[in-house]
Amino acid sequence: MRTKLGLLASVAALALSGCGHLELSPEGDPLRVLTGQVDLGSPVALPADATVTVRVEDASAQGQPPQVLGSQTVRNPGAAPVDFRLEYRAEDEVLRRGLSIEARVSYGGKVQYYNVNRYAVNLGSVSDPHRISVVPVGR
Repeated sequence: MRTKLGLLASVAALALSGCGHLELSPEGDPLRVLTGQVDLGSPVALPADATVTVRVEDASAQGQPPQVLGSQTVRNPGAAPVDFRLEYRAEDEVLRRGLSIEARVSYGGKVQYYNVNRYAVNLGSVSDPHRISVVPVGR
């Protein structure tokens, strides 16, 4: 009887040992929120017609324009830095590749500031606040 029990336990342990590579933890909630500030380098009073647009983009498809996963536009933001909060949807697999954050400040009918540095959000930084520095166009 002991031999059969020992044999059965060995077979069960051997069968389960091959499952060590399976991830049994559930994926995260794909509904995400990105928060932070758009920074112009110093406190600046923006004109009344100013808009600040922040977008989360997936640029992983080569040869295709980035896919916008979420966007927020703040109208008449007052003074910089400008706080933002945008909702988007991204599965964990997409965040493992990384997403880009784009910010633009427009007024007078044109883009006046934009981010030249790449800002990324991934699984490690998905819940962190992001500070996006923008520079004047033409610099």
